Amino acid sequence: MIMPLKMNRLRLVATLVIGGFLSGCSGGDGRADSPKLRQCKNLLGSGNVESVVDAIGSSDVEASGTPQADVLADLLTKEAKRWQKSDLLHTSYTACRMSAFEGDRIVGTVDVSVKWSVLSVRMMDNPQIGRTWRQVNESLFVAPEQGPARMQLLAVCAVPGAIASQPSDLPLQFEVAAKDLGTELRWELLSTFARSVVEEMDCTKPPVIPSALPVAA
Repeated sequence: MIMPLKMNRLRLVATLVIGGFLSGCSGGDGRADSPKLRQCKNLLGSGNVESVVDAIGSSDVEASGTPQADVLADLLTKEAKRWQKSDLLHTSYTACRMSAFEGDRIVGTVDVSVKWSVLSVRMMDNPQIGRTWRQVNESLFVAPEQGPARMQLLAVCAVPGAIASQPSDLPLQFEVAAKDLGTELRWELLSTFARSVVEEMDCTKPPVIPSALPVAA
């Protein structure tokens, strides 16, 4: 009877040691990122996504969308090459939607999306539109708070193979919508996202997207 007791004790100790080791490897909160959330981190910046999770106030976060810059760039490029001036409807692509849960209840959502805009660069000279949008440089405009908790960015990207008027008449429009985030964090997400997508696009002259929130915004 002594040997079986010793063996059982050894098995118990081994189980506790291995269990503690694995728990330590998985992180202090015991939460493992889903593949989609890891892709969001690659697209938006790991530190930015962690800051989003902290701001939302829940460690139970689910991610959805198309958080892959090359896939988004390919979809946008194909759409630009098909575009004609009479086309007024453009597909909006949700790159990353992060939803925070408490039990079965959603307590916070962050949406990051991109589309070709219905606004043209010439429209920025309109005084009414100019009250919302601020020019950052020759290829970039920012709307820091268009609607509740939304920040948008308009970027000029000339796509090879598109019609000649495309750069000025069809700029890219990036957006972050999140009521739980501060202005600086919204800009960090928005600018990182825009740079990630633009870097994958073959823009004739890539837009210059600053990392710091423009003073004009």
